Amino acid sequence: MRLTVLSYQRNRNPNLEACEGEYIQRLRRYGEFELQTVRKWSDLAGVPDRFAHGCYRVGMCVEGRQHDSAGCAARVRELLNLGHAHLVFIVGAAEGMPAAVALQLHERWSLSPLTFSHQLTRLILLEVLYRSFDLLHGGRYHK
Repeated sequence: MRLTVLSYQRNRNPNLEACEGEYIQRLRRYGEFELQTVRKWSDLAGVPDRFAHGCYRVGMCVEGRQHDSAGCAARVRELLNLGHAHLVFIVGAAEGMPAAVALQLHERWSLSPLTFSHQLTRLILLEVLYRSFDLLHGGRYHK
Protein backbone atom coordinates (compact mmCIF):
# COMPACT_ATOMS: atom_id res chain seq x y z
CA MET A 1 0.00 0.00 0.00
CA ARG A 2 1.27 3.43 -0.96
CA LEU A 3 -0.06 6.71 0.33
CA THR A 4 0.86 10.17 -0.95
CA VAL A 5 -0.22 13.60 0.18
CA LEU A 6 0.34 15.94 -2.74
CA SER A 7 0.28 19.64 -1.94
CA TYR A 8 0.24 22.59 -4.30
CA GLN A 9 1.89 24.93 -1.85
CA ARG A 10 4.88 24.49 0.40
CA ASN A 11 4.44 24.64 4.14
CA ARG A 12 6.40 27.61 5.45
CA ASN A 13 5.61 27.23 9.13
CA PRO A 14 8.37 25.34 10.97
CA ASN A 15 6.05 24.47 13.86
CA LEU A 16 3.51 22.86 11.53
CA GLU A 17 6.32 21.08 9.66
CA ALA A 18 7.50 19.54 12.94
CA CYS A 19 3.96 18.30 13.62
CA GLU A 20 3.73 16.93 10.07
CA GLY A 21 6.95 15.01 10.66
CA GLU A 22 5.41 13.24 13.63
CA TYR A 23 2.40 12.10 11.60
CA ILE A 24 4.58 11.10 8.66
CA GLN A 25 6.58 8.77 10.94
CA ARG A 26 3.36 7.30 12.33
CA LEU A 27 1.91 6.73 8.86
CA ARG A 28 5.04 4.93 7.66
CA ARG A 29 4.20 2.12 10.11
CA TYR A 30 1.34 1.15 7.82
CA GLY A 31 3.01 1.27 4.40
CA GLU A 32 4.91 3.52 2.04
CA PHE A 33 4.14 7.17 2.64
CA GLU A 34 5.35 10.35 1.01
CA LEU A 35 4.54 14.03 1.23
CA GLN A 36 5.12 15.80 -2.09
CA THR A 37 4.89 19.48 -2.97
CA VAL A 38 4.37 20.86 -6.48
CA ARG A 39 6.25 24.13 -6.35
CA LYS A 40 5.60 25.48 -9.84
CA TRP A 41 2.14 24.89 -11.19
CA SER A 42 -0.49 26.46 -13.40
CA ASP A 43 -4.23 26.02 -13.60
CA LEU A 44 -3.76 24.28 -16.97
CA ALA A 45 -1.32 21.61 -15.78
CA GLY A 46 -2.74 18.44 -14.28
CA VAL A 47 -1.23 16.29 -11.58
CA PRO A 48 2.42 15.36 -12.09
CA ASP A 49 2.84 12.43 -14.48
CA ARG A 50 3.82 9.97 -11.75
CA PHE A 51 0.38 10.48 -10.15
CA ALA A 52 -1.65 10.62 -13.36
CA HIS A 53 -1.91 6.84 -13.90
CA GLY A 54 -2.33 3.93 -11.53
CA CYS A 55 -3.24 6.13 -8.57
CA TYR A 56 -6.59 6.85 -6.96
CA ARG A 57 -6.79 10.62 -6.47
CA VAL A 58 -8.83 12.22 -3.67
CA GLY A 59 -9.03 16.01 -3.58
CA MET A 60 -9.51 17.98 -0.39
CA CYS A 61 -12.33 20.36 -1.31
CA VAL A 62 -14.74 22.36 0.83
CA GLU A 63 -17.66 21.02 -1.23
CA GLY A 64 -16.50 17.40 -0.93
CA ARG A 65 -18.02 14.57 1.07
CA GLN A 66 -17.49 14.69 4.80
CA HIS A 67 -16.69 11.62 6.88
CA ASP A 68 -16.41 11.11 10.60
CA SER A 69 -13.31 9.24 11.80
CA ALA A 70 -14.88 5.79 11.59
CA GLY A 71 -16.40 6.59 8.19
CA CYS A 72 -13.08 7.82 6.85
CA ALA A 73 -11.38 4.61 7.98
CA ALA A 74 -14.17 2.57 6.35
CA ARG A 75 -13.79 4.48 3.06
CA VAL A 76 -10.02 3.97 3.06
CA ARG A 77 -10.59 0.24 3.66
CA GLU A 78 -13.09 0.15 0.76
CA LEU A 79 -10.63 1.82 -1.59
CA LEU A 80 -7.86 -0.59 -0.63
CA ASN A 81 -10.22 -3.58 -0.96
CA LEU A 82 -11.16 -2.36 -4.44
CA GLY A 83 -7.51 -2.78 -5.40
CA HIS A 84 -6.35 0.83 -5.23
CA ALA A 85 -2.82 0.23 -4.00
CA HIS A 86 -1.72 3.88 -4.30
CA LEU A 87 -3.95 6.52 -2.75
CA VAL A 88 -3.08 10.15 -3.48
CA PHE A 89 -4.68 12.87 -1.39
CA ILE A 90 -4.40 16.30 -3.00
CA VAL A 91 -4.40 19.64 -1.19
CA GLY A 92 -4.73 22.76 -3.35
CA ALA A 93 -2.87 26.02 -2.92
CA ALA A 94 -4.04 29.25 -1.31
CA GLU A 95 -5.85 29.99 -4.59
CA GLY A 96 -7.64 26.66 -4.45
CA MET A 97 -7.35 23.44 -6.42
CA PRO A 98 -5.77 23.90 -9.87
CA ALA A 99 -8.54 23.57 -12.48
CA ALA A 100 -6.86 20.79 -14.48
CA VAL A 101 -6.17 18.84 -11.29
CA ALA A 102 -9.82 19.14 -10.22
CA LEU A 103 -10.78 17.34 -13.45
CA GLN A 104 -8.49 14.42 -12.57
CA LEU A 105 -9.96 13.70 -9.14
CA HIS A 106 -11.75 10.42 -8.55
CA GLU A 107 -13.53 11.80 -5.52
CA ARG A 108 -13.63 14.86 -3.28
CA TRP A 109 -13.47 14.90 0.48
CA SER A 110 -14.09 17.78 2.85
CA LEU A 111 -12.46 17.98 6.24
CA SER A 112 -14.98 20.56 7.40
CA PRO A 113 -17.44 23.12 6.06
CA LEU A 114 -14.90 25.66 7.31
CA THR A 115 -12.10 26.86 5.06
CA PHE A 116 -8.58 26.19 6.36
CA SER A 117 -5.22 27.37 5.07
CA HIS A 118 -3.43 24.83 2.89
CA GLN A 119 -0.85 24.42 5.68
CA LEU A 120 -3.43 23.57 8.29
CA THR A 121 -5.34 21.36 5.83
CA ARG A 122 -2.20 19.27 5.27
CA LEU A 123 -1.70 18.79 8.98
CA ILE A 124 -5.35 17.92 9.66
CA LEU A 125 -5.34 15.51 6.71
CA LEU A 126 -2.24 13.75 8.05
CA GLU A 127 -3.92 13.30 11.42
CA VAL A 128 -7.13 12.03 9.77
CA LEU A 129 -5.18 9.51 7.69
CA TYR A 130 -3.15 8.36 10.69
CA ARG A 131 -6.31 7.90 12.75
CA SER A 132 -7.92 5.96 9.88
CA PHE A 133 -5.02 3.52 9.57
CA ASP A 134 -4.76 3.20 13.32
CA LEU A 135 -8.45 2.24 13.47
CA LEU A 136 -8.03 -0.21 10.59
CA HIS A 137 -5.19 -1.90 12.48
CA GLY A 138 -7.14 -2.33 15.71
CA GLY A 139 -6.34 0.96 17.44
CA ARG A 140 -8.78 2.45 19.87
CA TYR A 141 -10.90 5.40 18.89
CA HIS A 142 -11.79 7.90 21.58
CA LYS A 143 -14.91 9.93 20.95
